[in-house]
Order: sequence, then C-alpha cells, then structure tokens
Amino acid sequence: MNQSLSPQAVIALSIPTIISSLVMVLYNLADTYFVGMLNDPIQNAAVTLVAPVILAFNAVNNLFGVGASSIMSRALGTKDFDTVRKSSAFGFYCAFAGGVLMSILCTVFQNPLLALLGADSTTHAATRNYMIWTVNFGAVPAILNVVLA
Repeated sequence: MNQSLSPQAVIALSIPTIISSLVMVLYNLADTYFVGMLNDPIQNAAVTLVAPVILAFNAVNNLFGVGASSIMSRALGTKDFDTVRKSSAFGFYCAFAGGVLMSILCTVFQNPLLALLGADSTTHAATRNYMIWTVNFGAVPAILNVVLA
C-alpha cells in the first residue's frame, strides 16, 4: 500500500523535530549565559568550541528518538503492542550505545577533535575541561533525555 503524506501532515510532523533542535540551541544559549557570568572569555570560547559536538547529539537522538516513536505510533494505531515493545527497546538501546560510542570516540580522539574544533593553546585546557563534563560524561544522558521523552 503506497500512502503519501499531505503537505499539512509533513508540516505537523516536522514541528516536534524543529522544537527539539530549538531546545538544544536554548540549552547552549543558557550554558553560554551562565558561563559568561564568569567574565572569562576563554571559558566562553570553550562553550562555543564544544557546541558543534553537543549539536551532533541531536542527530543521534533524532535518529533513534523520532524514528522509534514514529514506528511506535503506527504500531499503537494498529494495536501491535509487540512492535511497540521491540521498537521502544531498539530505540533506547541504540541511543544508549550511540551515546557511549560518542563518549568513547571523543575521549580517545580528544586532542585531534579539539584541534578540529579550533581550540588553540589559549583555549585548549578550558575546552578540554568543558568537553569532559558535557561530552565525555554527558553524551549518554543528553541523548537519552530526548529519546526517553
């Protein structure tokens, strides 16, 4: 059966994805605001330099969170609770594994990643310290936060 979505349905279905992206941007703005209260431009630079990695979390949580919830919604509509259970578990465990993988990769390749992000001798230490807490330790909870929602 070939079903196509109307433009109105596409717009309605894209709204949650847009909102989740905006929440990540607002999170970064709030983080920048509070770090900015330190009046230390190097700390502020660290937040800005790590922002692309944190935004990469969005790709993982949208992939598994939005993807699994789409399958779950369709399965709930047909009362196929086995598919709901399986897709829920798949989304959760893949998001968890994706977060762990991102944490490990960012830890192992920390110095090349910092150079790629633009950290120099002035901002390297602050960016590394910020990345440890927000990326190395924070990837799994940040990704699962969206997926569980």
